[in-house]
This record gives sequence, structure tokens and C-alpha cells, in this order.
Amino acid sequence: MNIKFPEANDQLEVIADATGISTNKGGQYIIAKWGKTKDSKFLKIEIVIDKDQFNVINAEVTSNEVETAVKTVKDLQDKGKKVKKFYGDKAYDANEVYKTGVEVVVPPRKNASTRRGHPARRKAVREFKRLGYNRWREEKGYGVRWRIESLFSAVKRTFGESVRATSFLGQVVEAKLKFWAYAWMVHLANSLVGRAPGIRV
Repeated sequence: MNIKFPEANDQLEVIADATGISTNKGGQYIIAKWGKTKDSKFLKIEIVIDKDQFNVINAEVTSNEVETAVKTVKDLQDKGKKVKKFYGDKAYDANEVYKTGVEVVVPPRKNASTRRGHPARRKAVREFKRLGYNRWREEKGYGVRWRIESLFSAVKRTFGESVRATSFLGQVVEAKLKFWAYAWMVHLANSLVGRAPGIRV
């Protein structure tokens, strides 16, 4: 099934993160009430969004968020889009992300080396250690990552935090469709009210 998201802007900054979608019909309510059991299962779905437009660019069920995010960035670049910055958590501190040529705003892992790996990553690690987390966070604008957490919350409130399908393929499609539907809702709303200064869904 080909699930097409709204066309990305020609120039953009992206935020990537992953969240869990429950394959139990009861979702988080059951886990909160009875505790996590061996039957508690989740799909990990990675989302890449446009930082400024709040649009979902891609959503993929994955076990390797770095590989999936890099593919999304490369697909954008292949379409002639200029990805200026990439924001992510420590899970994205990987050479593959830096190899895309995008400015990477990702805090390095504690054991990150300044002697090995991609030159841009080594430079980023040195800068992080020199500035310290708080100053680095402020100077790099890392706080914008809250926007993708807000999107996760909005999608789950709107379409639920679990899937009803029983087959794995059906669960994957249903999980992606939650973000697809929300992406088009935001896209259409922005196209209608975006001309008004200060109004952005």
C-alpha cells in the first residue's frame, strides 16, 4: 500500500524520533491498570517532521531508526530538497546521519570519541564537550524537539494509541495511517489559514 504524505518544502529543518503504538486493543490503559505483561506489545514507528510547518514528512515502522531517518533525508535530497538541519536524540548519534551532509543537532553519547568516526561527528562531539549540555542546547536550539513529542501526543489523542488489526502487515499499515491522516489534516488546515500572520496549526 502506497501511503503518500504531503509534499515537503524546498528548504526545511527536520526532527526525527520514534514512538510506540500498542498492538493491544486496551493500549496504555490496561498496562497502567494491570501492569506490563508478556502480552504487552508495541510497534516502534519513526516519524520525521518539518520543524517549522509541523508537517509529517514520513512515518515508518522500523527496528532501526537511524537507517530509516537517513533514508528519509536522502530521499528528500534526491528530490532536490535542501535539508538544512537534523534534530534528534542520542539514538541518532551515528556516522550515517553525519554522512548526509546536513547540520546535525544531536547530543553525543557519553562514550562518543573525538578521534574516530566521521569528521563532522568528531567536531560536533568536541563542541558539545566544550560548551556543556545546557549551553549547547541553547545555542543549537535543541529545545525544538518538544514539537515532535507534541505531535505524538496529538496523533494518539485523535486516533488512539493502539491498533485494531490482528495481522502484522495490517498493524503496520494502520499505525502509518494514523500519522498520514494527521499529516493531511495539518497540511489542509495550514493551506487554509496559513496566510494569516501568526496562525499556524
